[in-house]
Amino acid sequence: MIAAALLLAAAAPAADLKIISIDVDGGAATLYITPKGRSLLIDTGWPRGRGGPRATPGGPPVPPAPTSAERIVAAAKAAGLTRLDHVLITHYHIDHIGGLNDLVKLIPIGELIDHGPNREFITPDLPKDKIPISPETIWPLYLEAKKGLKHRVMAAGERMMIDGLELIAVHSDGAFSPKPLPGSGAPGSNCAGPTDMADNGGEENPRSLGLLLRWGTARILSLGDATWALEHKLVCPINRVGGADLMFADNHGAGVSNPPALVASVAPRLVVFNNGPTKGGDAEVLERFKAVPGAKVWQLHAATRSPAADTVPERIVNIDRFGNQNLSITVSANACFTFSNPRTGTSETHCR
Repeated sequence: MIAAALLLAAAAPAADLKIISIDVDGGAATLYITPKGRSLLIDTGWPRGRGGPRATPGGPPVPPAPTSAERIVAAAKAAGLTRLDHVLITHYHIDHIGGLNDLVKLIPIGELIDHGPNREFITPDLPKDKIPISPETIWPLYLEAKKGLKHRVMAAGERMMIDGLELIAVHSDGAFSPKPLPGSGAPGSNCAGPTDMADNGGEENPRSLGLLLRWGTARILSLGDATWALEHKLVCPINRVGGADLMFADNHGAGVSNPPALVASVAPRLVVFNNGPTKGGDAEVLERFKAVPGAKVWQLHAATRSPAADTVPERIVNIDRFGNQNLSITVSANACFTFSNPRTGTSETHCR
């Protein structure tokens, strides 16, 4: 027993993992950097010309803003990176995959990781204005962007290591990990609630490549745009994922995701909403996570559609809808998380 404990202690990372939740206006882009400078970017935000705040009728013009790819590169370079070792695309919706074509021109990328082929196709009832941004339409652009890059499909249950950062695919392409995840197996909570939603936001959402990331004893859950039915099955009747210290609210904190069963079963003590001013951060989801005993909720943006449900102002990074600041998080091997809000110039540390 003593020898095993010493072995675990020796294997624990000695320094902190850095996470940068990059503001891409309601898209998704989260950068992980190990103490040795190895990097993982999860998703790439919007393509040029999409995303970002829009002018209101009769209001002032919208100031020019950098693209998602430019924001990602700026965050990477500010952190001392000259390349992105791994870029993981959770699924092929435009707010997650859209920045890749510009990104490959701005910074070297070592490896591209995804869930496999696109699964969402144009149907006769799809509105005409949605066809240009549908996954089937933008899939050829993705294939062009990944030419010449090392490519890996990560199936459910697969693991990979980036220095001391362990990635476990909780689900991928609609399938769950065939083996129990570390710390899982207890009965789920709130399993009597609704098991499905009429709308899943498109087939690529439940095909998301969702991850449990472990840094020492710290557990981070990032499930992409996983949707209600998949999330309910993930924790009911048996909780297949276990708990989490930090969770990135699924689907930007949208109401088609984050069912009561998932929130109660995972019971994260720290939650980040990668939301935009008018995208994600739905009131019922904010309230659901805030109701977890002891939970601290952070938002990239104030939610203009439901301001009464927002977390406390000191945990909102961008109050102004034109804000463009990122949330920085450091994670110790013993699960202490320090959040730094550049808007306020303050930091909070939360330990188990």
